[in-house]
Amino acid sequence: MHDLTFAKEIIDALNNRAKTLNGFYEITIVKAALSPMSHVKPETLKETFASLVKGTPFEHISLRVKTLQLGVRCESCKNEFMIDRPTVSCPECRGSNINIIYSKEFTVEAIEVKKKPSKSA
Repeated sequence: MHDLTFAKEIIDALNNRAKTLNGFYEITIVKAALSPMSHVKPETLKETFASLVKGTPFEHISLRVKTLQLGVRCESCKNEFMIDRPTVSCPECRGSNINIIYSKEFTVEAIEVKKKPSKSA
């Protein structure tokens, strides 16, 4: 279900960016990032996105997805560290009293455009 929400967010971002382009440029790549706690796998998001844009002007766009890191603090030893997958213990003291201090579930990081090839006469 989250994959559908995120794919729609990507399409909204693409629509907004496309409005700013003149006819000489086209969107080629969109880069997104997922939290390891988002319950969405990059492959699933790519499949959902591809399904939603099939037959649209965005069909040719390449979606690249990476995993975000989360900021975490151990409440036992106050160690702060970054994770890129769910964890249950602090790498410093091995304590399990950890809290996420920075988390973004999903973001569109970049939309790349290129100049369209010129049409020869």
